[in-house]
Amino acid sequence: MENSITIRPVTAHSEFEAIERLQRIVWGMTDDSALVPSHLLIAAAHNGGLVLGAFTPSGEMVGFVFGFLGSTDDERASWMGTRILHCSHMLGVLPEYRSHAIGYQLKLAQRAAVLSQHHQLVIWTFDPLLSTNAWLNIGRLGAICCRYLPDLYGEIREELNAGLPTDRFEVDWWIGSERVGRYSMSISPRPDAADWRMAGAEMLNRTKRREDGLLEPLEWEPHAGIPYLFVKIPHDFQSMRGQDHDLAMRWRVHTREVFQWAFNNDYTVGWVARETQSDGLHTYYVLTNKLWTNLLD
Repeated sequence: MENSITIRPVTAHSEFEAIERLQRIVWGMTDDSALVPSHLLIAAAHNGGLVLGAFTPSGEMVGFVFGFLGSTDDERASWMGTRILHCSHMLGVLPEYRSHAIGYQLKLAQRAAVLSQHHQLVIWTFDPLLSTNAWLNIGRLGAICCRYLPDLYGEIREELNAGLPTDRFEVDWWIGSERVGRYSMSISPRPDAADWRMAGAEMLNRTKRREDGLLEPLEWEPHAGIPYLFVKIPHDFQSMRGQDHDLAMRWRVHTREVFQWAFNNDYTVGWVARETQSDGLHTYYVLTNKLWTNLLD
């Protein structure tokens, strides 16, 4: 499947319109209030933005990534010597084509294109409770995160986000760094949870498995000064949200408190670790209190 997919810039009007259809399917949109329309995609693509599609041999578009130029006034501008960065706004793959690394291919193509524009930084947001997105963005691509944005988009009526505050991680993807280069060539090591425990990692939040199999967050206490911290998240948050909305809301509030404390105390999300236990697969963010610029080495 991976070798049969072609990633290329979207150019035809029909292809931009196809992205509208993909958005409705991927995010379960019941109306067009959150839709990025084709005319805006075209305008962005003609003015320094980037719209890439993933196509089957028959020419069907099965995924896309869309981003545009942005700017920053914080310390990142000083590090880059410019305010300009690339903001990656949307990445979507049709459900039947997931688990084939198409999202990963789209991001690598985006990296190559943005590097050719001589930009150093790509940023985007994602829901920190979605373990699949965490694994792609941080575990596979090598992005890092030290910014938590509560309820960034307000109420969204699309199926995947309905009923919960739209809290987001904002990640930094330093596309020219050695770290990201190693990740893009799949040569960067992926330590598992046991490796991190041997390095001294401690659990920041506590959880328990309920009788119905769902993971419940418990009270947590700050662990300032510990070099590495685990933060556990549910492995399948979307399924949990469908089964117990109140529990999903508790997870939203719980992780908001944990990550805001961590980022306010100079911790950075640098890795994602997984392990299989008797009750299933567990997913952890790994945080470090080292200066986050060191993660770019």
